[in-house]
Amino acid sequence: MQFENRMNNTASTPQRRALVVDEDKDRYRRKDRNTALKNAGYKVYPVLRMPDARGRCKPGAFDLIVVNVGENANPALELCDHIKNCDPAQKLFVVANEKAGLLQRDYVVSSWDELMQKIGGTNNVDQSPREMVAA
Repeated sequence: MQFENRMNNTASTPQRRALVVDEDKDRYRRKDRNTALKNAGYKVYPVLRMPDARGRCKPGAFDLIVVNVGENANPALELCDHIKNCDPAQKLFVVANEKAGLLQRDYVVSSWDELMQKIGGTNNVDQSPREMVAA
């Protein structure tokens, strides 16, 4: 009986969907970021390469799209321009440090912690487990 109730509760509440484009080579950081989004109530669909993400970014397919800018900001900027042209209402965030030169755009945040604050999640995503214990 309790199992049926849990199944009915999950079926009645649609889970928000998030596409995460993250070319970070550190899989543990990627996993921590995806877990933070899951804890904020999103079902996460990770993509490791910018070109692969373009085909998945259909209007209305995701509630949130997060692009983590790697070493080269140009592919990320092109992807975001494509997304905004196809669906101007898409909730989109780009995580880029100040060096990337993208901070003049309204959907750019400077860290994963800032992103989590904007979407209502928890902080300390970019810290290593040792740093989180000390915080």
